[in-house]
Amino acid sequence: MSRKRVCLTTSDLDEGIKRRKKLDEKLASLCKKAYELSILCDVKVGIVCSIPEKNDVFAWPSLPEAQKIVNDHIAFPKHKVTMHNNFLQSIVEKREEEIRKVEETLEKKEMENLFNELFKGNKLLNEVNVGETKGLLKLIDVKRVQLEQRKIQVNEVAANNINAGEEYNVGHP
Repeated sequence: MSRKRVCLTTSDLDEGIKRRKKLDEKLASLCKKAYELSILCDVKVGIVCSIPEKNDVFAWPSLPEAQKIVNDHIAFPKHKVTMHNNFLQSIVEKREEEIRKVEETLEKKEMENLFNELFKGNKLLNEVNVGETKGLLKLIDVKRVQLEQRKIQVNEVAANNINAGEEYNVGHP
């Protein structure tokens, strides 16, 4: 069931009577859909709409009933209203954590690049400042640990290969 969309033109917007009539039609349609939704899904539905030109508020089914629906929702313990500041603070904390991780990755890449430049001879060790030296020391420690772990893995593979070779030679001259 498709319906044609109503497009408001500038001539319609200039005419206050037509605008008000369109608003009344749209609100009536919205109220009908809200009523159908409340019946279909067995939920409480209320609509509150501010109309700036009239300094008025449109409420459906009625203003006291809409206020009751909102108050019941706020009072319900499972649906505590989160303060906007707390919500924003959680977003800020997540972004700060993402930034910290990106900065760590950037510092690691810069130190690897500096290490490669020193290794190739494109940069001299006396050209490195104190912060870069500390970063290089951290990088060297990480690489040393990785090298030791790799050494253990290679030794385990070699030991497994030797043991496997002995099993095949058992019983043969």
